[in-house]
Amino acid sequence: MKEIKNIINTYYIINILYGMGIAVFSATIYLYMQSLHYSYAEINTFLSIFWIVSFLTETPSGIIADTFGRKNAMIGSCVIRSIGLLFLFLDWGNIAFLILGAIFTAIGESLKSSTLDSWMIDSISDIDEKFTFDKIFSMNSMAGTTVNLVSGYFGAQVLGNMDLSYPILAGIILLMSSMVIVIFKMKEPKRNLEEKSHSTSIGRSFNMLKETTKEGICFLRNDKTFFLICLSFLPLSFIVSGPGNQWQLFFQNGTKDVKTGYIWIGLNLCSILGAYLSRKISSLSENKIYILIGSTVLNTLSIIVCVLTDNYLLALLLFLLHVVITASEEVIRYTFLNQNIKNENRSSLLSFFNTLEAGTTILALLLNGFFSDSYGIGNAWLIMSIISLVISIPVYLIVNSTIKKHKLDKSNKVMKTI
Repeated sequence: MKEIKNIINTYYIINILYGMGIAVFSATIYLYMQSLHYSYAEINTFLSIFWIVSFLTETPSGIIADTFGRKNAMIGSCVIRSIGLLFLFLDWGNIAFLILGAIFTAIGESLKSSTLDSWMIDSISDIDEKFTFDKIFSMNSMAGTTVNLVSGYFGAQVLGNMDLSYPILAGIILLMSSMVIVIFKMKEPKRNLEEKSHSTSIGRSFNMLKETTKEGICFLRNDKTFFLICLSFLPLSFIVSGPGNQWQLFFQNGTKDVKTGYIWIGLNLCSILGAYLSRKISSLSENKIYILIGSTVLNTLSIIVCVLTDNYLLALLLFLLHVVITASEEVIRYTFLNQNIKNENRSSLLSFFNTLEAGTTILALLLNGFFSDSYGIGNAWLIMSIISLVISIPVYLIVNSTIKKHKLDKSNKVMKTI
């Protein structure tokens, strides 16, 4: 139907423009902050505040979108995130501007999270309840990845080499362009146009959040295996926090001409490769803990050699190997985590893990910023990688032992029953 096609095209256009608005400065943002003479610790403080505000506003933003409409939430996201970028664009090295930029961009990110997907699904479901969405999400992912690669490259190699602030300005223009499409092309689904009490809806949503939180805590107390699995996955944040955010500063290495656009393309392609290889790597052993131990060790070694080598090309290749390993491990970890949830409240338990991971990421960013200022970026990567290895391996072994014991106990119970 023509109406469904218009909804899908609107969804694609908004997603692409919004994604371009972020990707265009993603390969130069840390170089820009460094050009304003911010220290590594201050740059990581920006990231930490972004994570904290994103975490605190994630659930309220979803409630706002459901209560006041997805269109209004998307307009708010475009405007608020643009204001955050404007603070960064106008920044002359004032820490207050940096903090405000982090707060506004985080709120804008939360308002966008899942809002556009929910709008598209509800809008099409009102017309055709049996419509399947797999092809839409697949096409959106492919188009988004391709456009983001080009946008990041253009932002770094063209705009960044003119002025490091230009990619930020381009991001504002693209976000406001996506807002124009939202205003004129995005129509609220019929079910969301029905009159309802906003206060009642918000109150009911928070009551549901409170109840699922209680159930989640209760489950974690009773299922020590799942809790240990969650803990074993957290140290990965210590490895990723440095390379994942400071690669621009590490590989640019004070040279005048910006060259991070080329690395941006390699980084994204390696992420796709890692996700693709995850199934093949996972099939190497039925014991996923052994696979995760192996990937953690290999990941740590790749970072250590990357930092210690004097060969720029070898360091870059090892960094890209780290990206492949991390992308693959994330898929394996998420699958393993889901397979070990023996409870109907899957979303609540995954939210608990995401909360723990967010807290660990914030801690890792702050520590990495401190170590970077004190000992340099490379040494900070070394310290954080070793910390991760020392913590994760013993916890992985405990988890492995606990799972084996749990399976043995279950087998004995079955034998007694027989």
